[in-house]
Amino acid sequence: MTSRSVSIFCTLFLSLSLIVFPALAQDYTEEEYKRYQTIDAEADPVKKTDMLVAFIKEKPESSLRPYLEASFERLIAELSQQQQWPQVISIGQKFIAVSPDHKRTIDALTYAYSSTNNLKGFTAFGEKTYASNPNAELAYSLAIAYLRLENNAKFLQWGAKVPSSSPNYVVVLTQMMRRTTGDTQIKHARECLEILPEAKKPEGMGDKDWKDMVDNTYAAAYGILAQQSLQNGSYSTAIKHLNNALKYNSRNETAFYFLGMSYWQTNKTDLAMLNFAKAYLLNGSTSANAKKYLEQLWSSSHRGSLTGIDRVIKRAKDELEAQP
Repeated sequence: MTSRSVSIFCTLFLSLSLIVFPALAQDYTEEEYKRYQTIDAEADPVKKTDMLVAFIKEKPESSLRPYLEASFERLIAELSQQQQWPQVISIGQKFIAVSPDHKRTIDALTYAYSSTNNLKGFTAFGEKTYASNPNAELAYSLAIAYLRLENNAKFLQWGAKVPSSSPNYVVVLTQMMRRTTGDTQIKHARECLEILPEAKKPEGMGDKDWKDMVDNTYAAAYGILAQQSLQNGSYSTAIKHLNNALKYNSRNETAFYFLGMSYWQTNKTDLAMLNFAKAYLLNGSTSANAKKYLEQLWSSSHRGSLTGIDRVIKRAKDELEAQP
């Protein structure tokens, strides 16, 4: 997966419609009880919320507070069932200001922010929902949200919470491979190559997107292993990995460039020049250096002349054009 947009799939199950009101205690004043009755009977969601918040601010220790909170839960459940997400967010934010640990409101805000594609709101409340109810789908949704927010540290933190048994694990793993370095990146690359042959397309992903992701992941994983082999001086192994990478991305100019370097190190000059020529023709970030090394190798075996080098370039062009 490259920079394609990823939709958040949040499988929070808000059991807000199953609210049970506790039996009323008797340690409250008649005035407080009448006020509670007025608030509970108010039909306008905004007015009701404002009245609830005012009551709780004034009397935070009132024995009626649990019943007021239950009344709010019923309200937010009804709005959630009607998918009135902007209103859920508006009144939820007001209520959470006086009851910051109120679980049902936190869950409702998580779901509402997810449903409106508000990534910052979703991550802020989604982390709290996960703390009280850890599950693979929510961890995945948070990881992808942070990926879209370009918060790499948070993406890696939440990506690590997605279990390998999750159907979405392969999506997270491919991105973790691309966003780590050193031994951790090598480990992710090897795991990608291990699980991809049996991996199933995640729900909601199109066939083309799935194929592109798989091909790009194979190419990237083999490229990472090739770099490790090059650093270790294992040029034959690097050549194997680079050729595997090209099976999945036949126009990978970086792979051609490092193939040129690897063949050069193993004294296979003709193959080195051919791959340098391909990297040069693809006109990527390695093109200038590839052309320099191609000319250096050719001239060193042709008495300092570049005459005839066009034959190597033509062969490279023909082979590139023959690729699908």
